[in-house]
Amino acid sequence: MTTSSLNSDLEVDFIAVGSGMGASCAALAAQSQGLETVILEKSGKFGGGTTYSYGIVWVGDNHLERSLGIQDSREDAYNYLHHLAAGHELESNLRAYIEKSPEALRFFCDDVGIPFYVVPGFPDYFQGMAPGSLGEGRNLQVRPFEARSLGEWHDHLRAAPAVTHRATFEEVAGWGGRARPQNWDRQLIRERMEKDIRTFGAGLIGHLMSAVLRRNIPFHLETHVRSLILEDGRVRGVLARQGHNEVRIMARRGVVLATGSNIRNDSLTRRFSEMHAAESLLPPSVDGDSVVMAGEIGAAISVKPMFQQDLLYVIPGEEHDGVPLYRGVTNNESGFPHSILVNLDGNRFADESIGQQVGATLRNFDVRRHRYVNVPCFLIFDQTYLDKYGLGSIQPGQDVPDWLIRNRTIKGLAQELGIDGEGLTKTIRRFNRFAGLGKDQDFGRGEFPFANSVSGDLTHEPNPNLGPLSKPPYYGLPLEPAATGSTGLMTNEFGQVLHLRGQPIPGLYACGSTCAHFYGIGYQAGCELGGAMTFGYLAARHAAAA
Repeated sequence: MTTSSLNSDLEVDFIAVGSGMGASCAALAAQSQGLETVILEKSGKFGGGTTYSYGIVWVGDNHLERSLGIQDSREDAYNYLHHLAAGHELESNLRAYIEKSPEALRFFCDDVGIPFYVVPGFPDYFQGMAPGSLGEGRNLQVRPFEARSLGEWHDHLRAAPAVTHRATFEEVAGWGGRARPQNWDRQLIRERMEKDIRTFGAGLIGHLMSAVLRRNIPFHLETHVRSLILEDGRVRGVLARQGHNEVRIMARRGVVLATGSNIRNDSLTRRFSEMHAAESLLPPSVDGDSVVMAGEIGAAISVKPMFQQDLLYVIPGEEHDGVPLYRGVTNNESGFPHSILVNLDGNRFADESIGQQVGATLRNFDVRRHRYVNVPCFLIFDQTYLDKYGLGSIQPGQDVPDWLIRNRTIKGLAQELGIDGEGLTKTIRRFNRFAGLGKDQDFGRGEFPFANSVSGDLTHEPNPNLGPLSKPPYYGLPLEPAATGSTGLMTNEFGQVLHLRGQPIPGLYACGSTCAHFYGIGYQAGCELGGAMTFGYLAARHAAAA
């Protein structure tokens, strides 16, 4: 293992580009097949965008749920994801995922030693609303990871900027949910911070990096793969840059691209994303390299709408990797009680606790006014919200910062934000009636068990996602749509990248969010990382057998 300079005439069997879930899993699977493998990471830290994720892996009919007596079937798992795909599924890939993800999971649990377990009580996103859905068993996370166990490699592991990456899902639920930070076990969180014990995506990538080190798989940081080497129609290796030096690394069996989506590439997002959004929660290194490199040699690229779209804000002065630290409200603050999302007309437009519904309605276009109806939009909340939940890194009870827009009256707040005052007043009055009843008669907020678990206040009754806005002052937070990874490489059931003419490009593979979604335009937490794990595993096995 090294971060030092590469030999420009290096030749291995298998190259994994990136260092997140997909690249790590592909490299580990390739090494288990006897392939000489190397990992090449563009940034100076190991982990990529996986580090910032919830770290959930979704696998239907898996051995871990069966050991708990949870009944599931591959037919139900298929029916569920097929429903979510809404006709946009990649059928052979979806079938491969359903059939092979349990096998891949068992390999990474038993052979590699990644300590996955079933998240207790964690439901499918559309539990009870889609055929084949399940209330528990398919969503998996890892045990907390002690980052200092990496020794000299500790400083090379990417860290997540959020404190939630110190607790497990069931711990957060037991403390009342993410909406109740003041109820969390502060002593436990403090101890984990002191010992640098990580959970969620930060814990997952820690376990993967530890496995890479145990198996002596070389990885090189600050190694920017710039292009693919194509000889006689086959990908034979890559050209990379380390500092001012260009190095040539050859691959006897294959190259897997796993550098994440295009969302940090301003040119690609403005070209392919409907919202022209360019900002993201992810680190700057996740910027579409795979799409560019594969596109240069004729790879087929899919552009599909991504209805799971976050809404972002920045707390002034907060940064990560030298860029502003954007925070997302979707499946987070916008699902807490005592808040709503509104447009310039002062109207609500979605169930604020469900990111896919919010993302879908952001695309509503008014042809008469010739503008998007719900962009820009605003998070509106009251003093009760701040007292209970805070906002981002602003904890309950802390002084309210000057940059946060507020007013003693709803109409006054609307005027400061440029929102229609009459519309906002009527909206809040109507919403407060629903909150009193505990039932949102417009959008059904709080009816998704997933939303209750992830963005609800589990101590708030009768609806964990619904509470009135009634205590002044009132606050308004302008939001902007996040960039979406709507652009992905077309791959087949073995993870091979497909050419524009439909045939696989020999020697080239891809996995994770670099690829087009195998389950179409739907969203299910854990399928992105589950796909990275499964198709990284399948790509390595295919390359070994080639």
